[in-house]
Amino acid sequence: MGLPNLLALAREDVGLETTRACRLSLKAGSRSPGPSIAYNPCVLARAAAALDRAAFKPASLPNDLIIGIALAPPVIAGLIIFKVPALEMLAVALALGVAGQIAAYVLWRKHIPHTQSSPLIAAIVGVALIGAGAPPTTSVEIAAFAVILELVRARYIPAIRAQAGLLAFAAVALITRGGPYAYINPANGRSFGDPISVWYHFFSPVSAPIDPIRLYVGNVPGPVFATSLLAVAIGAAWFAYARRVSLVVLITFFLGALVPIYSFHWDYLFQLDSGPMWFVAALVLSDRRLLPGSWAIRPVLGFGAGLLSVGLRRTGYGIEASFFVVAGVQAVMAIFVLVFWGGSLASERWKRNRRLRRREANLRVVKSVSRANVS
Repeated sequence: MGLPNLLALAREDVGLETTRACRLSLKAGSRSPGPSIAYNPCVLARAAAALDRAAFKPASLPNDLIIGIALAPPVIAGLIIFKVPALEMLAVALALGVAGQIAAYVLWRKHIPHTQSSPLIAAIVGVALIGAGAPPTTSVEIAAFAVILELVRARYIPAIRAQAGLLAFAAVALITRGGPYAYINPANGRSFGDPISVWYHFFSPVSAPIDPIRLYVGNVPGPVFATSLLAVAIGAAWFAYARRVSLVVLITFFLGALVPIYSFHWDYLFQLDSGPMWFVAALVLSDRRLLPGSWAIRPVLGFGAGLLSVGLRRTGYGIEASFFVVAGVQAVMAIFVLVFWGGSLASERWKRNRRLRRREANLRVVKSVSRANVS
């Protein structure tokens, strides 16, 4: 390339107009056949900042985004394993959850302080525990109930720390007497029992009738978005990286689960290789936002929940035992919050009425003194 060509290129570069606008725009005066997009440093900077937060400061992300990323691996695994039924149930959860988010924004956009609600997450968690063979109405009922519970909790009693999706699932399961427990074999689509139920009814207590690798991958009958222990472990690892998992609760849950296994001489690997149990243990029970502030009670909750989740299998409960145990723990904590909240309201009302009575008594004294002076 000769000197004249270099000078021409330099003059062309100098003549190009620069822009400080943080947007994508077309180059001015471009003679190319198709439009070309100008370089936009602001878009790249924002994308880099978002990736930096997710990679190195995940705890600074919004709460719903953190739990959403943690739920993504189990949801993807459920879509791969159960295919069309899982897709239909996810669509129901997303539709009702998004409707709940819009309703919360429209109703409470002027409310100060702003109400922090997560109806979308609640709907997904509630639907995740349903069997793939359950009718669509069950998914609609649980997702809708979860959205309503979450909106009511966030608006009127935000002090309650509970996963509305899990409570909605437990309530519907009790009312319908096991309606969500319609599990199917992903290999042929036929109705089949979950691994713990099959073990309890057809095999000896010390046996392990299902290959642990199959249980780990999740290609077994069970809840649509919670059968894969591998996917749950990936989500829990992200949850822990985002500093949302209470390791004390998770470890004590594991220790509590070991007690009945050791006492009844069960197979350790088969009993612990349960995606649904660790789904509620790692992503719900161990969530720091849902735990009480007292550090002393946390290990007790974890140990007791692990003990009951596995111990109840001796009485015939399947994988749903862990769902009801964790839901019961959160329900009890919610009741305590309601009791203390009601007590504080009653105390404040009594103090206010007492101040009003004193004020009225003082006013009567002042009026009687003024009348005596006048007379």
